[in-house]
Amino acid sequence: MTVGVMVHKIFKDKNGFTFIEIIAVLIIIGILSAIAISRSVSYDTEVYTGADVLKSHLRYAQTMAMNSSTSVAQTSICGIKSGGTSYWLFLGTDPDNNIMRLPEDDAFIDANRTINLTKKKIKFANTFTIYFDNHGIPYTAYASATSNTPLAAPLTINVQPLNTAAPNIAVTVTPFTGYIK
Repeated sequence: MTVGVMVHKIFKDKNGFTFIEIIAVLIIIGILSAIAISRSVSYDTEVYTGADVLKSHLRYAQTMAMNSSTSVAQTSICGIKSGGTSYWLFLGTDPDNNIMRLPEDDAFIDANRTINLTKKKIKFANTFTIYFDNHGIPYTAYASATSNTPLAAPLTINVQPLNTAAPNIAVTVTPFTGYIK
């Protein structure tokens, strides 16, 4: 029997795919689908990480205020302000002056010591300014030791992926206690 006849006989006898061939193709398709889906939702990681880092930075500001000197009222105030594509730590009652560097990877810090949200691939749904006093109590406005506005309702900051609208992760600061969740 020649090779051509053997090949012809093999192909002539087969009428379809075997069960093992079908299973192998389905497994390969499943693996490729899992890889494609996992790559398409990678923005979740950036959003969760961004929310966790924001919580850490808020706690850092609160701790800085609680550990600062109380002999001068302005130095015992510390806070975080967001402005569009960045946010920063400040000391005192003027959030646009006395900007301090937050503990963060250098890749995300701009020359003016702000955290660049675009580089982190996230955005905030709302801008905010929050002050903490030497007791860790949050305020929405703080002019002096006697003239300030305590946080009246929970402050919710929605962290979102930069290029899409969903999902978002809520970071909340509670009034009076300053608990951050």
